[in-house]
Amino acid sequence: MENIIVILIVALAAGLLGRGYYKKYKSGNQCGCGCTSCQVDVASCEFPDERDKQLGEIRNSMES
Repeated sequence: MENIIVILIVALAAGLLGRGYYKKYKSGNQCGCGCTSCQVDVASCEFPDERDKQLGEIRNSMES
């Protein structure tokens, strides 16, 4: 009985960690562009490549 409880606790903890990583790293916005309830920058909707380029430049400047 004790082993079952320990297994359930470990499984629950692993599930919560997995859920957190999934939410953190899943791709895409939760909201679409033009959604009034979300603060989505218009530039990120219209020009995703430009946004990625800018983020890359910021990351590179932070590493130097």
